[in-house]
Amino acid sequence: MDIHLVFLVPEGLEFVAVKDLELSLSNQDSILKNTRYHWEKKTGLIHLHCTTTIIISNLSDLNHYILNKVNLLCVYNVILIASQSIIPPDSFTENQLTNDFIINQTKLAPWSTVILQDQPPAATVSFRATFKKLKLQHKLSSQEMAGSIGYAFHTLPLFHHWKVKMTDYQYNIMGLWYQQAPNNNNTLTNLSQQSSADPNAVILLLGVEIPLPDQKQRNRLFFGRTSLNPAIAYCLVRLVDPKPGQFILDMCCGTGTIPIEGASLYKNVFWLGAEIRTNTLIDKAQGNLLHSNIKNLDLMLGDGRKMCYRPGVIDSIVSDWPWGLRENSYAQIKAMYPKFMKQMWIALKPFGKAYIVTQGHKLMSYVLNYDWCNSMWHTDQIIPIGIGGLNVYLYILSKQPNPSFVPQDIYNDVYPLS
Repeated sequence: MDIHLVFLVPEGLEFVAVKDLELSLSNQDSILKNTRYHWEKKTGLIHLHCTTTIIISNLSDLNHYILNKVNLLCVYNVILIASQSIIPPDSFTENQLTNDFIINQTKLAPWSTVILQDQPPAATVSFRATFKKLKLQHKLSSQEMAGSIGYAFHTLPLFHHWKVKMTDYQYNIMGLWYQQAPNNNNTLTNLSQQSSADPNAVILLLGVEIPLPDQKQRNRLFFGRTSLNPAIAYCLVRLVDPKPGQFILDMCCGTGTIPIEGASLYKNVFWLGAEIRTNTLIDKAQGNLLHSNIKNLDLMLGDGRKMCYRPGVIDSIVSDWPWGLRENSYAQIKAMYPKFMKQMWIALKPFGKAYIVTQGHKLMSYVLNYDWCNSMWHTDQIIPIGIGGLNVYLYILSKQPNPSFVPQDIYNDVYPLS
């Protein structure tokens, strides 16, 4: 049986998520054969084409035999695809033509191949329709396109008697689209051939969501307005990939999402989370730590502008720094970042790495161009990622152990008796 699955993963971190999926699903090689993964940067989508050695008669079977046996910790949603098509450019620019195309493709999709056998009586089945525009903008809203999919799906004879429910539904009929990146070696071969005349083709996918546990509640009971989704935190710690015995710090841990995800995955690594807000640390981060029952993690009250660790003891720092008006004013954040850079340099071991998430791309570039900062840090990589629909950046920095210039305040901290 041939199946096409799409995994929705953290945008910009597809290269991390696909390795994790390949590793996780390799344990199912007796069931999944001829696996082919495809992904494109900054889409948040990973495609898996494969065949199964067993007959899957319904979505429960798919969950039971495959997905429930692996940890999909880097994934937001999984969709079993019924059809994929390319929206003609002239149709995409007109609202009515776009709507008509979506309705027509919904009616033509082979839904019986993904909504499989052994269903209860039709009158007792409920569904809703959802559309994800992802990063691709259009004048039609997601709600309007979801309504079109739901209308077209409901007109089909097999599903005419299904009931529409917005909550407690049995099936989520999903549509999503993304724009193909030109000259991307990871793209889907068959679609690439179809769209060779238009390297920026818009690809429409239709399918049914496979239910997964709510990832937002994984390993935590408490979260704040700016808490990272655990799937993003998981991809970050996967990217760090610490070795046994190392010491990893999150200097702005908030509710503890990053160190908790890291400590639950890398149990032979010691993780430390520091947070300046007492209430956040005690009421939320500590509560999440107790809930997750993790032993290789400690939390402490700490200020990233004046850290209290001995010089050169930390192997890596991974942290989501304050950014945006929900955290502080621009003037406050602008004053923080240079101090953060200095304190990280003191705490890290020689050539230690810092993985920093921030939306303040201009501010970070400005700070890194300071003479002292340029001397003390090497920028290994800047990766555009997406968080909550916002363009955010992951900075991967390496400490330079012998800088040509060290500010006096850092020198006094490192060599207080000199």
